[in-house]
Amino acid sequence: MRWLGALAASLWLTACAVQEAAPPSDPLLFDPKALERADSIVIGIPGAMTSIRVLRPIDDLETRDRAVAYFRLPGFDGRPAEESIVLDRAAARIARLVETHDLKRIDLIGHSTGAVIALEAAKDIRATSPDVDVHVTGISTALPAPQPVLAGLRGAAGTAAAAARARSLNPRKVWLEYYRRLAYGPDVETRPETVAAADALVAANDSRIELPENGLYRRHTRDLRRWTNPDPEALAGTNIVFYHGAVDPVFPPRPTQRFVDTLPDARVAFIKGHGHLILLTYPHVWDRIEKTLIQSSSD
Repeated sequence: MRWLGALAASLWLTACAVQEAAPPSDPLLFDPKALERADSIVIGIPGAMTSIRVLRPIDDLETRDRAVAYFRLPGFDGRPAEESIVLDRAAARIARLVETHDLKRIDLIGHSTGAVIALEAAKDIRATSPDVDVHVTGISTALPAPQPVLAGLRGAAGTAAAAARARSLNPRKVWLEYYRRLAYGPDVETRPETVAAADALVAANDSRIELPENGLYRRHTRDLRRWTNPDPEALAGTNIVFYHGAVDPVFPPRPTQRFVDTLPDARVAFIKGHGHLILLTYPHVWDRIEKTLIQSSSD
């Protein structure tokens, strides 16, 4: 069981900070020519330990007047793995992009930790470019402290339970078993249709599911554990919509609703029967996002 404790710790628990030796790389990926001709932009921001590949449906939102960009996380999509996610720095980089170009509107679509980056970026944009129309869509959003630490404890317990269900201490087998719970919640095994959906999801994504190694998970989540959502009033005037799994085992619905209630102009839709991975388990979320974007653009 020593290995199990080590896996749980590497996935979820806090660790000591390390110094970054070099200036951070530019996390933003976009087509400069498309941005030059556009007056609006959609930026996709993935969650911890996730590639921008999960947000690729955003490509369908590009038009001649609307550009698309992605925020790459350390260790993914060509960005150096030794860097860390620093929320203030990430938000400032996105706000600087808006300042640099003559944009009328920005749509920030973030998953989990990416939703937190989107909220902080919206605050900066409202301060530095108040005439820009700012929209935030949060998918399975992470929550302020102490919820990330509590999520770590839930994750450690979930990892132990996954090991028991898998009857194995093999790291990959345990992680894939826990992945099922992330996707469909703690009662994933209670209904045959949910079992089948979880089996299909793991089979389809097996080759792309990566175990966190060499402290990368710590570098992705260290700043989030300290985040308290400072100055939520700075989001006034920002249109904010959240989509959240009704059985999310990482950030449960009740604290999520309490968080949404602290934000101006925010609303949340809970997706019945889905957990933390609604990008994969509930692809209809993209239809809802696109519909909302088109409606608000025509207003």
